[in-house]
Amino acid sequence: MGMAGESLRQRILSVVKSELRPGETARGLFPAITVSDSEDGVAPAELWPLIMAAEYVLRRRRDRAASRGSLFPLSSRMIMLLTDQRLMIWAAQLRWRPGRFLGYVSRDRILQVDAPTVGTGWRTVVMHLANEPAVSIKVPAETAERLAQALSGVPAQPEAG
Repeated sequence: MGMAGESLRQRILSVVKSELRPGETARGLFPAITVSDSEDGVAPAELWPLIMAAEYVLRRRRDRAASRGSLFPLSSRMIMLLTDQRLMIWAAQLRWRPGRFLGYVSRDRILQVDAPTVGTGWRTVVMHLANEPAVSIKVPAETAERLAQALSGVPAQPEAG
């Protein structure tokens, strides 16, 4: 990552760290997306803008309903900061910059986190909450296992050398 990338990272960190409580420690910053129900299909090229707009509206409605039902702040693209006390969530703007602060979930509300999928790219992570329905999101593959271990209270395994 070049100087411009490092500068962007520092700006992102300063934005998210400004929301930390006194004594709260940041553990990890990562991007996340909501799980999509849509399937790829074949359609005439002229219809794709309409299809994409309809999918966007449906995804926003689905995310809002899931957010209300689980009391877990969601957006289709998010930046999350895991701290020792909570999971903080921002809506992501272009180039994964933090936008509006959506809220947080206390770590004591997260009972267990599973990373049931395998592979590279984006992996699904299921967060089982104390009194609400489970929430599924996708995170980068390198983050999925570490997040599941950190939020489920499982000690991290030493990496093979």
